[in-house]
Formats: sequence, C-alpha cells, structure tokens
Amino acid sequence: MNKLFDSIFFFIAELGLLPKKLAGILAKEIVLLFKSFFKVNKSNKKNSRHRRKHFMEIAIIAIVIMAIVSSTLLIVSKSNDKVSAVQIKVDGEVIGYANSQTEVDIAKAYALKVLGSVGNAEFKERNVKTEANNIKTASALSDIIIKSLGAELIPVYEIYISDKLLCAVTDIVEARAAVNDVYKLTEKLYPNSAVSFSQQVTFNHTYYAKNNQNIMSIPQLRTELGSALNFIHAKCEEKIAPTQFETVEVQTNTLFVGDSRVRREGENGEEYKVSLVKYVDNQKILSEHLLSYSISDPVTKIVERGVRAQSLSMGSYTVYQTTGMFCWPVVDPYRVTSPYGHRSLGYHRGIDISGANASGKLVVAGAAGTVIAAGWNNQGYGNYVRIDHGNGVETLYAHMLNDSLMVNVGDKVQRGQTIGRVGNTGNSFGAHLHFEVRINGNRINPAPYIGLQ
Repeated sequence: MNKLFDSIFFFIAELGLLPKKLAGILAKEIVLLFKSFFKVNKSNKKNSRHRRKHFMEIAIIAIVIMAIVSSTLLIVSKSNDKVSAVQIKVDGEVIGYANSQTEVDIAKAYALKVLGSVGNAEFKERNVKTEANNIKTASALSDIIIKSLGAELIPVYEIYISDKLLCAVTDIVEARAAVNDVYKLTEKLYPNSAVSFSQQVTFNHTYYAKNNQNIMSIPQLRTELGSALNFIHAKCEEKIAPTQFETVEVQTNTLFVGDSRVRREGENGEEYKVSLVKYVDNQKILSEHLLSYSISDPVTKIVERGVRAQSLSMGSYTVYQTTGMFCWPVVDPYRVTSPYGHRSLGYHRGIDISGANASGKLVVAGAAGTVIAAGWNNQGYGNYVRIDHGNGVETLYAHMLNDSLMVNVGDKVQRGQTIGRVGNTGNSFGAHLHFEVRINGNRINPAPYIGLQ
C-alpha cells in the first residue's frame, strides 16, 4: 500500500503540480490513516464515533487525491492537444495563429498589397503552442489584418465576364443567385435546348473603398447581367430537305462537237434530316449533321454531248456534216433558193440549193445506201440519182449536168461520196440541185434531215 501511494504522489510531483516534499508527506499521512483505520477495526475496542471520524478523514483524503489525479490527467491531455504555431500580433494585439512563418508572410504581403500602406503599424511574430482550431489560413489572416488596419475598406467580390471586369458586389450569395436567375430565364426561353453560358463568369474576393463606383447593388447587377451575358443553346432540328439531282453526260454521234441537248430533265428528291444546331443567342454558329434517310430518290439529268465532226474530209474535197440525218448534199453552195412547200409554179416537193458559180459543183450522197436510179428522167428531173438508205428512207438528186453522173444502179455508196455535178437539166431555170427526201414513198420536207430546222 505504501508503495502505491508513494508512486502516485511522486508522479504528480514529477509533473510539477506539487513539490516532491509535500507529495511525500501527503503519501505518508494517507498510509498512516489507512493503517490506523484497519487496526481500529480489528481491535474493535473504541466506540463507533471514533471509527466514523477516521473514516471521514480517509474519505476526504481520497477525494483530494482523486481530484489531483483527474486535474493532472486533464492538464496532460490538454497539453498533448496543442500544436506548434506562429503567433502574429498587430500593434500589440494578438490577431491569430498560422501553422508556419510562410503563411504569415503570405498574409502580410496580400494585406499590404490591398492596404497600400500600414503607417506605423507594428507586426510581431513568435513561435508558440496553441490549440489546432486556432490556426488560420493565410487568406483568413490577411482578412483580419485588413479589417484591423483598413477601417475605410470593405470586402467585395469582383465579377468578371470572360476576364473583363463587370462590377463588384458586397454580397456574394445574392450575386451568384442573380447569375443563376439569368440562366434559368434563358432556359425558359429555349425549353427544348441545352443552355450554357458562352462566357466564363468568375468571382474575385478583394477590398474596395466604401465609395468605389464599381460597387454595384444586386438590382443593378441583375440589369447589367441581362446585356453582358451571352448564351449558347443547342438543339436537334428536323427538316425535309431537297436532294440535289446529278447530271450525267453521254456522247452521241447524232450531234456535232460543241452541241448538246437534254435527253431527260433532272428532278430533286427529298430526305428527312436531323442536325445538331448551336446558337449564340439567336445567331447560328454550328450545324452538325446527325442522321438522314431518303423519302424520294432524285432523278438524274441526262445531257447528250455531240462527238460528230462538222466536216467530213473526202480527200480532195470536204463534206459539211449537218445536225440531221444526212450530210449537206452539195460541196460549197449552201444557199436554199427555193424551200419545200407552196410557190408560184406549184407545190414544191423538195428544196433547191444553189449559189455563186454553182454549175459543176460536186453532188454527194447524204448517207450510205444503194443506188436504185441513175440517168435521165422524163418527168422534169433531168439527170438524177435515187438512193435507198433502208427502212423506207430514200433521197433524190436532180438537174445534174449531162455526162456528170458518177454512179450506176446497184452501186453501194458511202456518206459524202460524189454521185454527180450541179447542172441545169430538166425543168430547171438556172444551175441548182433539187434535193428530196422520201419516207415509204412519200415526199416530205427535207429541211430537218439536213439540219435546217
């Protein structure tokens, strides 16, 4: 028992709460009291009053010991909770604690930047122990310094729109609410779109003089935000769009080089299209195709391009190709002196071709075929030639010079081949070529067949 109490009191003494001598005396007294109490109980010779007195003394001493031990443990616990810190004083008043000298220096530097000058203010720092919850950040310490030394300054929050200062406000919560309200209003304007700011909105905490003109009330801010903020809204747009037809060119020898004609007109189709469209306010900035499907196919336009030469070289002479079925039946003269149809001498069943010095000019076959008549005709044609081109198509060449025919019945001729010379035989009034086209025995207008219509 003696060793137990000695250990307790010497532990307390080591903590510095009691002097070692006093701790020793207390320990011995308690031991003696306990010994005396137990002896009395064993002998049972003294009265109960005496026993109660000893019991009360022992109880009081035990309570004192418990209080000392509890206080000691509490103090030890509190001492263990404290951390190392740097205490900062301004003009002799403790304003806070930081966990390092670096944090203190940062806080002072920012405060001096805001204040510009601190006059005769005195800063002192020292290393101490303090509770962890007393530690302040550099930002919090700088705020405390500014408030203690800059009575004319107030904390504000600058609002930047895409790095451009809009204004400053004193209530950050209401300012954020104002920005959010503008956003919600835009969402209502475009209910079927995804809405976002096209600019970045940022807030910067700082200090202004109370009368700074950049400080704006929340109602003023709401008005300014309406014109300062732009929005991007995106949505899917559906539409029926035309599908452009293609144009295809094909070559044909029924047309001369450089000539063309439309064989079939083109026609646009239709398709259903879905696109992602983005707007800044109401201006379209992007349209991205997502999907489409055809409703009706376009009809391709077909254009024929001529590859037929306009002249056909026959060696010593050249034959003029026409846009019709036959080449020009005369070499050189090109003037039609009497067309097909009614005239004073009666209905003309062909066309007459003449020109300066027409007599003796070469007459050529309009196309390949077989000669079915060649010689003199008593019905007014004079010297003439008829050629069968097949499929019921015939051509006739009349009034040629005597002894100028170059083919006989049964001869096969080619396009542009000479068959005689222009003359003035038969019922003729001047040198010319009378040219006819017959289809299944019917004499028809030759003009379209030699490119005149």
